[in-house]
Amino acid sequence: MNKQQFLQHSIYSTKIIDKRINIDNILMEFGDNKNNYKFTHFINKRWENIYLNINEIPSIKPLLSLSTSYAIEVFKEIIKPHQTLMIPNTLLGYEKNEFWFNAASKGESTDTHNHINKAAVSGVFYLQASQNSANLFFKEDKEEMEVMAETNKLILFPAELDHYVPENKSNKKRISIAFNLYRFPLTI
Repeated sequence: MNKQQFLQHSIYSTKIIDKRINIDNILMEFGDNKNNYKFTHFINKRWENIYLNINEIPSIKPLLSLSTSYAIEVFKEIIKPHQTLMIPNTLLGYEKNEFWFNAASKGESTDTHNHINKAAVSGVFYLQASQNSANLFFKEDKEEMEVMAETNKLILFPAELDHYVPENKSNKKRISIAFNLYRFPLTI
């Protein structure tokens, strides 16, 4: 994994090329389940955070597992002995999934926010990111750092770190999966 330092924060990224992760299948399952989308909020002329039941998109399971393994490896300093990281989801008996899709068409953006709500690490994996579809920006006070959005790219970062995505200037949708990792055993 590549490590970039942004002020006191470590941000990790890597391209994932793994035969267990089939982006075409994930995108197909995502598209086939439009009638099952659950949304959280409407911002900047679009619904953000598209939730699906994990059983509706089984192709996502290897991606979530691999992302968790990477996060445990690179953020081991935040894990106490006998503790690990996990992405809560309904398959594990949790009420809700801590992963969601974002699909941004031309002209759409995501405002500055963070994922602090007891999460330790957050991540994003790009299923579809064409040139000019907008990169991920991290922000603290007046400082900013840009990380390129690319198909097959995983980015892991501290959950408390503010971030945003400017306007998609591509004619193609930018589609990503975002998620939160919590210390386990959970305290949520």
